[in-house]
Amino acid sequence: MYKFTLLCFCIIVCFAACGATQVSASSDVEASVREFFVQAPVMIEIARCESKFRQFADDGSVLRGGWNDGMVGVFQLYGSVHTRIATSLGYDIETLAGNLAYAKHLYTQAGTTPWNSSKSCWGKTILPESEKVLLLQKRVKELTNLLVELQKKTKAAKAKAKGRK
Repeated sequence: MYKFTLLCFCIIVCFAACGATQVSASSDVEASVREFFVQAPVMIEIARCESKFRQFADDGSVLRGGWNDGMVGVFQLYGSVHTRIATSLGYDIETLAGNLAYAKHLYTQAGTTPWNSSKSCWGKTILPESEKVLLLQKRVKELTNLLVELQKKTKAAKAKAKGRK
C-alpha cells in the first residue's frame, strides 16, 4: 500500500511540477496508463476499450460516456456511484491521476469485475498470470470468509442447543 500511495503522490507531483492541469493528448494518457499499470496489463486493455486512452474530450472537458454520459474519464468510472467513494479516498476521478488511482483501488478490491460490461473487448486477451493469481486470491478470501461465518453460526447453534438441555 505504501508503494501505491507513493506512486500516486509522484504522479500528482509530476503533473503539478510540469504545470499540467490536464493531459489532453491520448498518446500522453496512454503512456501514463501503460506506466501506471505496468504490473496489470489487463488494466491497460480495459482503458483502451473503455476510452481509447482518453481522459478528456476534444474540447478539453472531462470525457463522459455511457448511459446518460454518466461514465467519467479514461476508465469510464460511473460517476454517480464512484465519485463520492473516490473523493473519500482522496481521488478526483475527473483528473487523470485520480482516475488512474481510483481504478487501481477498484482493481485491487474487485479485480476486473467493475469493467465486465466491456469484457467482450478486453476479455479477448489472455489473462496474465498475475491477473489469474489476483482472481484466485479474491476467491480464496471470499471462501475463507464464508467458512468463518459458517463456523460462527455452527458454534452459536451448538451453544444454543446446549443451553436448552
